[in-house]
Amino acid sequence: MVIFEETTAPPDVSASIHVSGSAAFSAPPNFHEITKRVTVVKNLSYHDSPNSLLDIYYPKEAVDSMPVILWIHGGGYVGGSKESRQDYAMSLANAGYVVANIDYSLAPTALYPGPVVQANEALAYMKIHASQYGGDMERVFIGGDSAGAQISSQIAALISNVELANNMAIQPAISSNQLQGALLLCGIYNMDTLRTTAFPNIDFFLTAYTGAEPFESFAKIDELSTVQHISSDFPPVFITAGDADPFVSQSIELVDVLQAYDVQVASVFFKGTQKNLKHEYQYDLYTDDARETLKKQLDFLAVYSK
Repeated sequence: MVIFEETTAPPDVSASIHVSGSAAFSAPPNFHEITKRVTVVKNLSYHDSPNSLLDIYYPKEAVDSMPVILWIHGGGYVGGSKESRQDYAMSLANAGYVVANIDYSLAPTALYPGPVVQANEALAYMKIHASQYGGDMERVFIGGDSAGAQISSQIAALISNVELANNMAIQPAISSNQLQGALLLCGIYNMDTLRTTAFPNIDFFLTAYTGAEPFESFAKIDELSTVQHISSDFPPVFITAGDADPFVSQSIELVDVLQAYDVQVASVFFKGTQKNLKHEYQYDLYTDDARETLKKQLDFLAVYSK
């Protein structure tokens, strides 16, 4: 089954909605077996703010304590949900992880830094409850896609960069010693160069999230630029984007900065392949490219969760 997800967009940009706000979500061919092996716990309230619900997925036959993955969905900050990420997150859980897949309040009803605060609250919730599901909060990964990748990268920066945490007046729920890695899929990481990607409707999405027009005029816009907050303490990173994704340049920029600080990076790009893999290609798990990227992501997790 293939599901298409649409974010909200103004009527005059409907012609580009497929590029900017739609992604194909298809389960892997073995998903029937995965559903037999993974327990699903739905709609746990992790905070009292609006839309603060998470699902937890974990293997039914876990032997040892398992690393925890916090997953943050994309959707241009204005749309998306944990429901459409469930098949993917269950595929991660099937490999031996406790996955917390969160919802958060959406723009423009909720503005920045709402989702960042909520993601931190979700980590605090898991710090208390993860052991009920076999989770080991000494081995935490934070991941997400598109806007969720930006939020995930910012949370990783908050945890590893005291100056950013102090500037945002957020006390990270976990320490940098607990954070083992970040999983960043098709995200944005530099607000200074974001406009040059020519991603359709980028003004709409970022203005909705920041409340500023143009979004670059937002007083705290630099906080969203993860490239400005990398240090040698940033956790190892798995990062990917398709060759036809307008955001691939953002991922390459981040890799360059990470490597300058000697942060370990595992990247999956497709430069020169002419595969024409678009934004969020990794969720179409019926395709070879998406499944191969998932395998490489699981290899990364195996290395850094020991």
